[in-house]
Amino acid sequence: MKAERKKYLILFFSIVIFVFFLYGIYIFIYGSKTISTENAYTKADLAQVSPKIASPVKSVDVIDTQYVKKGDILVVLDNSDEKIALNMAKANLKSTKRKIEELISKDEEFAKKLDLDNARIEALKAVEEKTFIELQKAKKDLKRYKQLLKQKSISIQKFDDIKLVFDNSKKSWEEAKLNLKSEAASKLVTLAQKESNLQLIKDKNIETNPDVLNAKATLEKAQLDLERTIIKAPISGIVTQKNVKVGQYVTTNNKLLTIVPIDNIYVNANFKESKLKKVKIGQKVELHSDLYGDNIVYHGIVEGISSSTGSELSLIPAQNATGNWIKVVQRLPIRIKIDKSDLKANPLYMGLSMYVKIYLDK
Repeated sequence: MKAERKKYLILFFSIVIFVFFLYGIYIFIYGSKTISTENAYTKADLAQVSPKIASPVKSVDVIDTQYVKKGDILVVLDNSDEKIALNMAKANLKSTKRKIEELISKDEEFAKKLDLDNARIEALKAVEEKTFIELQKAKKDLKRYKQLLKQKSISIQKFDDIKLVFDNSKKSWEEAKLNLKSEAASKLVTLAQKESNLQLIKDKNIETNPDVLNAKATLEKAQLDLERTIIKAPISGIVTQKNVKVGQYVTTNNKLLTIVPIDNIYVNANFKESKLKKVKIGQKVELHSDLYGDNIVYHGIVEGISSSTGSELSLIPAQNATGNWIKVVQRLPIRIKIDKSDLKANPLYMGLSMYVKIYLDK
């Protein structure tokens, strides 16, 4: 009996030693090439939908848990004010263009007036030169007739006639000079008006005029505001956290709803720092979800390694510089990108627990 018992004990311990031996071989050959953790959860880059204008809600076209595609209508706001603003902007653009057209027309009128002023100035210059020549002749005649009068070679009447001619010539020359000066001043005024008008129209191109561009920008803003009364899905995904009702007055500070892009679910796997020596971006990953069990395998790759541990980014970071210090092994989040075909076949949702195994490169 003792011999038989001894025989069974030897067999039992032999089997135990053999199992440990096989486990050791497994760890050495296969286990060292992978690391795994169950501290992993699904995440997604959420899209929070908020209005870009303030307006009452006219209709809500989605419900919580509804799947929407990018571009689908989510919420429609009342657009009465935006329509009025758009019509005013259109009218303002037309009015501005008409004003610029009038300014361009005025510039052409100023140009014609300048041509006329130049012609008048040339004519008045000719008159001034002619009257100046006549004045010089009359001056010489007056001087000569003064000598003749002293010699009593002419009558006083004759001298008075010559002096009258001189006086009239001098008056005509002064009037010609005054007219020329007045016309030159008029030309300067026209030039100033033309220059001032030209500053408003620049290169005479209506479409590039600053006032027209400003009116166009106002029109584009009004059109954009009208388009923004229809709020569309920025991404594809499932609607959640819907917080909007018909008749509610919303502003740009209101969060209407959230969209979870389940087609782009990823996993944050929190590995112990001591296991991350060989982890690199691009390594292959196998994942299992508690939702579907071990029979469903997801495939992915290491997409990124976090720059800090979770405790370091917490509201109250760990104070490791205190006297009562106890070493705690930290965990570093590793972002895992899941194959989209696997997600399509078996959709995942945010916050699910995952089992993650990373195949390490040698």
